Amino acid sequence: MTRSNAEGMKSYWDEKIDWWADSSYEEKPRGPVERWMATLRRSVHARAVIALEHLEPHIQGKVVLDVGCGNGHFAKSCAELGAKHVIGTDISPAAVEIAKKLAKANGVGDRTTFLVARAGDPLPDSDIVTGFGLIDWLEREECLRFFRNIKDRIFMFSYSEQDGTFDEIVHHFYLVERLRLFGNGVRAYHHPRKTIQNRLLKAGIKDFEVVSRKEMRFGRLVHNLPATRKRTQNG
Repeated sequence: MTRSNAEGMKSYWDEKIDWWADSSYEEKPRGPVERWMATLRRSVHARAVIALEHLEPHIQGKVVLDVGCGNGHFAKSCAELGAKHVIGTDISPAAVEIAKKLAKANGVGDRTTFLVARAGDPLPDSDIVTGFGLIDWLEREECLRFFRNIKDRIFMFSYSEQDGTFDEIVHHFYLVERLRLFGNGVRAYHHPRKTIQNRLLKAGIKDFEVVSRKEMRFGRLVHNLPATRKRTQNG
């Protein structure tokens, strides 16, 4: 991500973080089109729920790093499930401030730290790295840097898969193509599974699992949690 693209992304999320959180996690979408699109965005909530089901046995007493933490909803949940400490990073200062307030309001402010940082920056020390929705906003080289940064750690992240379903195609045109045309340099991406697998392999990550569940729609989880790790580079 170039400096100009990073600045555009920071400005975008500084402006959009409240709106996105309301329409993804709450029942507050604005207008009929937004109400319909919010049913797709709330699949993000399903990704978080399923991810926490997988993570819960592994995060007890551990330090979790949530990259691209947004409003801090997932980081807060990890702390509530018993993580020793949760560090959240985001490119948006506005998101970081909202995350701090959310954690404090839910009684986990003393076990959370939120920092402004880019996804490709060197990562703070942690036992587990997570990133939800993050990959959808990274250009190829920054995605590879992130994967290289996590290759020696336990990780779980999500991405939007280009799978050709009706929901995916609609969301692709609504978000990806709209930003390509009118986003002033801000871009979002849906990825074929092979693209994600090839980038992981290029970064030196060979053992991982891709999780698909109906309620996540076209969302996918990728992890290398020890209990269920398996080779998936061949599909």
